[in-house]
Amino acid sequence: MKKLIYLCMIAGMLLATACSDDDEYVFSELPSERIEAFRTECEIALKGAADGWKFVYYPQKGSYGGFTFLFRFKEKNRVEMTSDFETEVGDYSYNLNLSEGLVLTFDSYSPIHRLANPGYASPVRDGNKGFGLEGDFEFIVKDVGDGVIELIGKKTRVELNMEKATAADWSTVEKLAEMAGYFVLGNAGLGMMVNGELVVGGHVELDDIFHICTMAYKDGEGNTVTVSVPYIITAEGCRFDNDVEVAGVKFNGLEIDLSNGVTNREFVSNDADGAIRFFIMDLSPLNLTPEQVPTFVPNKYIASVDMLKNNNEYIITDMSDGLKAEWEALKEEYPNFVKFTLEMDRKSGYEGSFRVTAVNSADGKEKSHNYDFGTFTLLNNAINQVRFDNSKKSHSTSSGFTDKDLYDKDKNEHVGVIYDAFFSSKGFTVIRDTEEVFWIRSIADLNKWMRLEAD
Repeated sequence: MKKLIYLCMIAGMLLATACSDDDEYVFSELPSERIEAFRTECEIALKGAADGWKFVYYPQKGSYGGFTFLFRFKEKNRVEMTSDFETEVGDYSYNLNLSEGLVLTFDSYSPIHRLANPGYASPVRDGNKGFGLEGDFEFIVKDVGDGVIELIGKKTRVELNMEKATAADWSTVEKLAEMAGYFVLGNAGLGMMVNGELVVGGHVELDDIFHICTMAYKDGEGNTVTVSVPYIITAEGCRFDNDVEVAGVKFNGLEIDLSNGVTNREFVSNDADGAIRFFIMDLSPLNLTPEQVPTFVPNKYIASVDMLKNNNEYIITDMSDGLKAEWEALKEEYPNFVKFTLEMDRKSGYEGSFRVTAVNSADGKEKSHNYDFGTFTLLNNAINQVRFDNSKKSHSTSSGFTDKDLYDKDKNEHVGVIYDAFFSSKGFTVIRDTEEVFWIRSIADLNKWMRLEAD
């Protein structure tokens, strides 16, 4: 029994010695010394790259697009930073701290903080604020390798890498920032042409904050098809996260065509044929004056006729001088005259009506006489020229009017002149001024026009 106890004691001593030797071999440094050594290694790597580090960052892959950053780490915890949405290199603060392992933190507001800005309304969060692009500005340092530093987003846990940059990268990113400026459209939208043919209803939006391209068009059956894909800015334009197919064309990015200047720039699909071209459609308010209307050249790609049909009824609030003289004479001769209006989609079978409204003397109520038109014809293979077809002349309704001399185009010469102008066989050019204001300008006589304002 004593021998057994003695043998157990000897075995325990040998085991303790073996464990002690193993600890000495594996953990020659204390944990604090090891993490401090890792911190030193990382800082030497960060500062030792003469041309800094390149960081291609997708904050949420598949939801938002990618962004390119360049960092040049310096003494006293300063870092020079630029990105594909900054035209200048800025100086900011950073630190390496031990809050959760080794953490690289950009601790003064810098371009990378834009990706965490909660003020942006996220398109993948139902337009709600508080999420931004769901990016990080604190990163756990996972490993320091040869020319690569592996990082993990401290909040999002997204894994990504920084790679050593070259001198050429700084010139390239400067060009990327210039290219990104072309993707800022403001109030403008993009129309679409496929193989040289205008796609009516084709529309493209470029979200320059979240880097998302949304393309919508109508298929052969008239159904709207929408394709949305994140992108990253390139030297030629942008590249999508994945291949897409739009109107039968497969491609994975857009290239910028500046041959007609920046204002008229076009975005071209990067398939072999460059089959799809997106062109600028600036829908900012024109705020035209009557003096500008006769000489204004509208964007031939803006589908003003379709936009005019979006509202049901317009009041004619102004006319060119000759027509206005007739209008004023009508009001002077018949004080109970109220207004001329254009009504779209008045009832089944009719596109709309040219309407005369006045106070009816029989009952003192406002009533209207409608000159219906059965078709709304696009002219000259254009999307902003139209004729109101009054071939169905029998379809004129008085809505209970008794004062026929007031509204009847055949009995009232003032109404007749304005009626003839509205139903001119040559038609009108439709000019969209704002969402609720349009001008219709005679094709036969550019100095003859009417101003329409949504009721």
